[in-house]
Amino acid sequence: MNTSKPDLPPLGWQAQILPELSRIAAGDERIRALRTYGSANGPALDADVWSDLDLLLVAEDPAAVAEDFCRQVENSLAPAFASHRSDTADKYVIRLVLFDLRRLDIAVVPPSSGYEPVPRSAPAEGVEDTVTGLVNAFRFDAVLAAVKAARGDMLIGAHLTLQLARHILVIAMLIRDREAGTNHHRFGGTRWDAWTARLASVPAPYTRAGITAAIRYYADALDELLLTGFGLGHLSDDQPLRNLLDAIDARGATAPDR
Repeated sequence: MNTSKPDLPPLGWQAQILPELSRIAAGDERIRALRTYGSANGPALDADVWSDLDLLLVAEDPAAVAEDFCRQVENSLAPAFASHRSDTADKYVIRLVLFDLRRLDIAVVPPSSGYEPVPRSAPAEGVEDTVTGLVNAFRFDAVLAAVKAARGDMLIGAHLTLQLARHILVIAMLIRDREAGTNHHRFGGTRWDAWTARLASVPAPYTRAGITAAIRYYADALDELLLTGFGLGHLSDDQPLRNLLDAIDARGATAPDR
């Protein structure tokens, strides 16, 4: 049996690879500047082994430059294990996980951006509108999951039921962001993180009865979260969903009328 500890990047790896990243950037005449931001610019203790390395590159054609830069990073440091890309009108971001578990968050912006590091954004105003949209998505997925279970489609029913937990946790994150005044949290530990434990007792949604029980559990949790976190009790009127669940349970294993 292998009892050796799994390998993680060494402490200080972020600073160790900066010279090589600077060399790669200097070799691309399109890149006008490279700088670090985030925990790499803070005290040494901020950049622990779990921290990624935040890079800001300034260049015309951000998407092309970002992709070329990442290819050079992979050739020089390690192959990519996973990545995530996002694109806006003035920024292209690649979040790169290398095979040795070093993580780079590479943002490329055009010169017109003012060469400013990408800020850690504060929670947007009007978060209640976002929550209203999430409640609507929760209800839609819950109804569809219940109908799929009633028809014996446990595959889609289970998939949609598990999605309900995600909706609730996103709402809890929005509440935590609003309370903290930021959407950047390096560590957990707030009272809203306890919602993960709140959802740990959900029934297993892999049978018809399990799916309807799980939907009820999630619906109760959502009602509680809306009341305690936002005072949005008016969004908790989900009686049609509960009527549907009652009807499905009353029929038992009998298929719905065609």
